[in-house]
Amino acid sequence: MTDELSGSVPTTPATAPSRISRRDILGYGATIGFGAAIAPSIRPGAAAGQDAEVTITVNNAPAENQPEAVAAFEQTIARYEEAHPSITVEASQDTWDPQTFPARLAAGTLSDAFIAAYTEPQGIIGRGQASNVTSYLQQWPYFSSFTPESLAIVRDGSAELFGFTAGGYLLGLMYNRDHFTEAGLNPDLPPATWDELRSAAQALTANGRAGFVETSSNNQGGWHFTAWMYSAGGQMISQEGGRWQAIFNNDVGVQVLQFLKDMRYTDKSMPERQLLDQNDTRQLMATGQVSMSIQAADALPYIRDTFSDADINQFGLGSLPQNGGNATLTGGSVWMFNPNSAPEVLAAAVDFSLFREFDLQNLEASLQADQERGALIGWPQLPIFTGEFQAQRLAVFDKYANAPVENYRPFVDGAAGITLQAEPPIETQQLYAAIDAAVQAILTDESADPRTLLDQAAQQFQTQVLDPING
Repeated sequence: MTDELSGSVPTTPATAPSRISRRDILGYGATIGFGAAIAPSIRPGAAAGQDAEVTITVNNAPAENQPEAVAAFEQTIARYEEAHPSITVEASQDTWDPQTFPARLAAGTLSDAFIAAYTEPQGIIGRGQASNVTSYLQQWPYFSSFTPESLAIVRDGSAELFGFTAGGYLLGLMYNRDHFTEAGLNPDLPPATWDELRSAAQALTANGRAGFVETSSNNQGGWHFTAWMYSAGGQMISQEGGRWQAIFNNDVGVQVLQFLKDMRYTDKSMPERQLLDQNDTRQLMATGQVSMSIQAADALPYIRDTFSDADINQFGLGSLPQNGGNATLTGGSVWMFNPNSAPEVLAAAVDFSLFREFDLQNLEASLQADQERGALIGWPQLPIFTGEFQAQRLAVFDKYANAPVENYRPFVDGAAGITLQAEPPIETQQLYAAIDAAVQAILTDESADPRTLLDQAAQQFQTQVLDPING
């Protein structure tokens, strides 16, 4: 899920669905040997030949309560500054906050390089709140390795670039393989349809354990509702004649809420405890109180890091169960750059940000440190590169992988044949918040009516959010 900043967003290719190849998903089916050649790490980019003293500011530094990550990041800065003696990097722990972003930009306190969520770039670009960094990015030696889809989200209507993708996710089904075996279900064949999910959840519900759990708080009810809509061929909003319209109260939306209501009250395969967010559902999965939930793959390293007693080998990943849409929701984060930064600062900020995210020595050092502390390595990640550079990255991951990658085969194989749809492109968080109330009601009130709830949510979002944008 991602945060959203207010403002109108033009229709762009960034919202177009895409597909990926299973061979390129990190953590599965290693095709490059451990001895594969690794390209030199520090390569000349936009900051090459920088002679004048320049100080750049970047955000999203690791928090102080993550000493290993802090140490690794400090080493990254030290390596970069050693290779670029005229550049000084100053980092803060600030991260994306749609509430403070406009004020920081206006006050001149926004960092030169800033992280933003997938839902943000088109609004930021449209409002002139980021720099055009096309020429700087094109100087990076591996620029041509970016997948077209990964850069589409940070392009404007003229195909100019205002940032680059740092990474992405897609939603799928996390499940407890041990519970499947106990219930007589095949742990290598997780439910692939809504009907199969209902049936499996009923079989898994036993001895105080719920078969399935869903989120409904902190905008995450709306987030997952959107994924369910995509899985059934539905859409959340539309744009005609330059005007936005809320359409999630359609028949598909009603089917989604009825589906959840049936699991909650007819099947009784969901827990009595409701009003949950992602951290709650992950905790229920980690402690064995629930057998299945909708998650992105990063739930796996989160559980390994947060719940030391949980056996990571018991968890599998499958595709989001479908109901005719053959699609799931995808999101992630991007790096963008301050429109008020001087050209020499922008050149250095872009160069360092690429180095920070993608330098192969940094990647290896990070994975080595992760391996030493027992972190999970090799869980599936969406590829944002192709060709030789992607192969080199895979080789590094293969070297340190410790995850039970066969447990994720259904997820990886499924991702190769499913359409990836971006989150709604405008006022996403307010949209999710409006739908949260409907999902909460359907999971806590047996008499709640799906269509009435969605009509109320759509009217609220239309009148309070979309109509003012439409003008």
